[in-house]
Amino acid sequence: MKNENKLAIIMKGAMILSIASLISKVLSAVYRVPFQNLVGNVGFYVFQQVYPIYGIGMVFALSGMPMLISQVISEQDSIEQQKGLLRQIFIILAVFGVVVFLVAQLKATSIAAMMGDIRLDSLIRAVSWMFLMMPILACLRGYFQATLVMKPTAYSQVIEQIIRVGLIILAAYVGVHHGIDPYTIGTYAMIATPLSELFSVAILVKYYVKDIKRLPKIKVLSYRVLFKRMVFEGGTICLLSSLMVLMQLIDSFTVRKGLIMNGLSMLDSQVVKGIYDRGQPLVQLGLVIATSFASAILPSLSLAYRKKKLKSFHHLASEMLRVSMFLTVGVAVGMISLMPLINRLLFNSVQQNTTISIFMISVILTTMITIYSSILQSANHFKVTIISIIIGLTVKLLITQTMVIYMGIIGASISTVVSLLIMLMFTVKFAPKTIVNIEQKWLFMFKLAIMAIVMLVIELVLMQFLGQYVFIRSRRLQAIIWLVLFIPVGAAVFGGLAIKMKLLTYQEWQSVPVINKFIDKWGLKNEIR
Repeated sequence: MKNENKLAIIMKGAMILSIASLISKVLSAVYRVPFQNLVGNVGFYVFQQVYPIYGIGMVFALSGMPMLISQVISEQDSIEQQKGLLRQIFIILAVFGVVVFLVAQLKATSIAAMMGDIRLDSLIRAVSWMFLMMPILACLRGYFQATLVMKPTAYSQVIEQIIRVGLIILAAYVGVHHGIDPYTIGTYAMIATPLSELFSVAILVKYYVKDIKRLPKIKVLSYRVLFKRMVFEGGTICLLSSLMVLMQLIDSFTVRKGLIMNGLSMLDSQVVKGIYDRGQPLVQLGLVIATSFASAILPSLSLAYRKKKLKSFHHLASEMLRVSMFLTVGVAVGMISLMPLINRLLFNSVQQNTTISIFMISVILTTMITIYSSILQSANHFKVTIISIIIGLTVKLLITQTMVIYMGIIGASISTVVSLLIMLMFTVKFAPKTIVNIEQKWLFMFKLAIMAIVMLVIELVLMQFLGQYVFIRSRRLQAIIWLVLFIPVGAAVFGGLAIKMKLLTYQEWQSVPVINKFIDKWGLKNEIR
């Protein structure tokens, strides 16, 4: 009975964190659309050049390190040991945070010069303040998660994101209406991060005073052992969580330089890079939709492996891979086929549709890398994930600038896709088959490819014949009308083909959000194997 109660608390806590995480990720993806509309392509370029630094800091403060801290603290036998270990972890992270802050403050001009735009130095200095609060946020979130108190993390996460997004939009609105230059607006937007974190810290400290009170000065683990775990285990989680952010960071140091060497002027290279960066929030939104299922099933997967229920583990892993591939291909191909309308609706232009469409393939590849790596991590296999990510990032770093020089901005999208593909191939090749194995893999992928091609062709034909008619003066309003029509058509075609071709089992359909509620209602159980 006691174990059942504990499991219920864990599942309830996981649900609270999942909802908070979903709200934060959607906010983080969506706010960049009105921000771009306000500041334009150059202003968006300025913001996106430095955004990866924020993204990496958030992984440390919100997901990567708290997950490891939670795991390490939950392994301790007594509350006194848990609190003592929290103090040790805080010291390590505090030293790391101060070092990063000082480097960013003192070397901001050099970092900006490496990005090819020395005026970015003020943005780098502004965002670096977040690393001083990162140790507090990571430690307290990790501790509360370990002790199954999820509300502090959830509240702090959502409130921080709401305040941050509000301040960024306010900075953009006031800055544009007062004729302030894009770099100053970008600096104010970056200051929004440490300011919003102050509210997050206040929420967590309130719970700290109530629940923790003091941290005893005892040495639970040697700093060498603790540091090693934080680097390898924590580093793996952080690498995986910040995969697309790291790709974007490499773009910040290579793409604009490549565009200038391709023959573009300073201003034109900023505009083109700003248009290319529109793909980032779209990919982020696609990943939120595609990976929501995986985050829900991961706790069950880890539990099955810990209890040595290998048959259940393999079944859940296969189910997670198959359902995630179904969802992510549907989302990504749907967005690719409708990109001209999405671009028109969100950014009021149809520039670089092909470049952004190629970039959207990242949704499929990143989701599969994340799912594969999550399954390996649940079975305590970290090496394959670390090596594959390092190889992929190295390839991205080596080829991006050259591809942009010879191919233009489309080379940046292709370099990202190639790097992720190499990463995925390495992961699939060297992942232990005893842990990760998709049932009927080749037949499943063949059916999925057919479905994707049919949906893509139908959507493109509809776009070609119907999308050309102009019946409303506002192109954006017309884009909304066509999207409202085309999205359900594409979803119906993709879902209908999946049922007709028996892509998923009845059990797997029950795991698909929204659709699972209608399988029995529509009497489709007999249509599914």
